[in-house]
Amino acid sequence: MSYESSAGINVFNQYGARQTGGAVGVETSDDSITRVRFDLTGESLNSGFLPPVSIPKGALFLSYRLRVDEAFVVTGTAPTVQVGAAGSVATNGVVLTETELENVGTKLLATAGAGTWALDSSTGTTAAALVDIALEGDAAVASTSGKATLILEYVNVTKV
Repeated sequence: MSYESSAGINVFNQYGARQTGGAVGVETSDDSITRVRFDLTGESLNSGFLPPVSIPKGALFLSYRLRVDEAFVVTGTAPTVQVGAAGSVATNGVVLTETELENVGTKLLATAGAGTWALDSSTGTTAAALVDIALEGDAAVASTSGKATLILEYVNVTKV
């Protein structure tokens, strides 16, 4: 990492990649199938920062997979992590349960999604939306624990 302080007021600019443990982006797109990958850590879940990624209008979700490499320490009353459309995460998104986050391994999520993110949605997403993450159920995640990858897979074909 490179830092520069050219203003002389003890303010630094950082150049290069920042390793926060949380990253997101389109992993691959084959034909009409797109996979978006989220690298999650306890630190990234607590910070609330998610690099901007958008799910397009008309996307129909096919599957949600979670790979946990290091178990998270999750506490709270019915704690969950919700991933979905910014502004409507609870109604258009998926839920990661405490059990799923605390157990190492690869799994299909127990959730079938909600709203336009539901696997059985008849319309798919009705508008393009940025993805957001929220801790729910007075959830608390230890910032020093947990490493996982969430993969959202959807089909999207748009005629111009």
